[in-house]
This record gives sequence, C-alpha cells and structure tokens, in this order.
Amino acid sequence: MVKNMNLQKICNEIHIPAVGVAPWPLPKEARQILFEENPCPFTEPNIENRLQPVSNFIPRSAIVCLFPYYVPHNGPSNLSRYTWSTDYHVVVNKYLQTLVDQLRSLNENESFSIHCDTSPLADRYMAYLAGLGFYGKNKCFINPTWGSYVFIGTILTTMHLEPNRPSQETCLGCNRCIETCLGDCLGESNFTYNTCKSYLTQKKGDLTDEERSIIRKSPLLFGCDQCQDVCPHNQNIPTTPIEEFQHLEPLLDVNEIEHMTNKQFKTAYGDRAFSWRGKTILLRNNKYIKY
Repeated sequence: MVKNMNLQKICNEIHIPAVGVAPWPLPKEARQILFEENPCPFTEPNIENRLQPVSNFIPRSAIVCLFPYYVPHNGPSNLSRYTWSTDYHVVVNKYLQTLVDQLRSLNENESFSIHCDTSPLADRYMAYLAGLGFYGKNKCFINPTWGSYVFIGTILTTMHLEPNRPSQETCLGCNRCIETCLGDCLGESNFTYNTCKSYLTQKKGDLTDEERSIIRKSPLLFGCDQCQDVCPHNQNIPTTPIEEFQHLEPLLDVNEIEHMTNKQFKTAYGDRAFSWRGKTILLRNNKYIKY
C-alpha cells in the first residue's frame, strides 16, 4: 500500500519536483467553480465532461504532478516560453508513465490512467485541490516555489490516497497582470479569451484589424508571456530541474519555415508545442510582428 509520504519519495527519486493528491470524484461545488459563461474554444465547454473519470475504471484518487519549465534567458525570442524546448506533452507523459510503472510494481491490482492537457479534466482546479498552489488574477495556476511556469499532469487511479488540503496562500493581488495585458482581456472576475494574444496567435483564419494590432504589441508570433513575466510570484524562481526543459530554442527562423513543405515542417518541428497549428498560422502572425 502506497501512502502519500511514499508517493512523494517515489516522485523525488524520478525527478518529479511537486506532487499532491486531489479527491475523486471532485467536490460538488466543482460545477459552479468550473462554469464559464464564454469559455475559450481550447477548453472543454461541457462541465459534465470535465467531471468524468476519462478512464475505463472508477478512480478513487487523482495524483497531480507539476513540471516546472522556467529557465532564465535574456536574449531574443519570438515564441512563448512553454514552447522553447521539447513538447511538454511528450515530456510530461514520459515522467507520468515512469511514475505509473513504479506504482504498479507496488500495487499490481490497481488501475491507472495518464492525462496531460489533452483530456477535458480540470487540471488547474485539481492542482489547487491537491494543495499545489493557487490561482492568479491572470487565471494562471501559481505554485509558491515554481511560479506559474509549470505544466500539470494527472494520474487517475483506483488506489485510495488521502487527499491534500488546498493551499491557504493566495495571489498578491497587485494587478500588474491586468494592467500589462496586451488585449485587456483580464478582469477582476472574468477572462475575455477573444482578445488574449496567446489565443489570437493560435486562432485559425483571418484576423480583424483589432486582433492584428494586439499581436503587433509584442514580438512573440506564438503565445504570450506578458502577464506571467510581470507577476511577482514569478520573480527569482529557480531554474527547472527537468533536463528536457533545459535545452532552449527560443527563436524560430521564419525565413526557414517559409520555404518548407508542411511535411518538412512537421519533421523539423513536430516535437515542439507550437507545431500543432502548422506553419501557415505562424507565417500569418509574423506579418504583424515588428522586430
């Protein structure tokens, strides 16, 4: 029987720096907390789907892990920080599979399912319930040690683990994220996704003049780190201990990809988190960037 203390020890040994346990099923108030009047198209709009186990068994616990990716860098960049290294889906799933293998060796009759960003699970809310941090006014999940530069991975399991308590720490409430947002999409209680630069750089189709002007406000042609860069919770945080995130390629050569076929682009950049939208949208965004 693995207890929470042993779970922490196993995660330390395989270099997962932060882990907690969230209850499953989620609390009754989850429906109200997760409800959004106008959800971003990249978020599962059906609340019930976000509360389902997304597995072929009935889970009893949710193991939530954080994977920090911050590395100091003062040079030029035209990509959001989370895309500077190997696609986090690949890296996180590898670490979670290693954890599952360890747990299964100790609990051969238990079941496990791995989730990282591609399932409808409410990952930030579950990380909060697991005691791993709190929400910022920029709607990011913030860990006291690693800031908001973290990826979240979850393992649903039939193992019975004692849930952690949510953190009592809160956002400092300085409003710097709200004041610096390029698209004025942040408010005290709402998030207007359709003027968020990160969303606009991933949106398909033509852009309006207003949308183009928002993209033009910073040199990133994919994503946006504006609200995270100014956040006090992200100042003086440690470099990620995860080796796969320490190799940086923060600058994409647009001239190079312009002459690639789609197949060549996928071959060259298929292991990067910005590649999923293809080169056409990157080239579109680049037209509006002032370097």
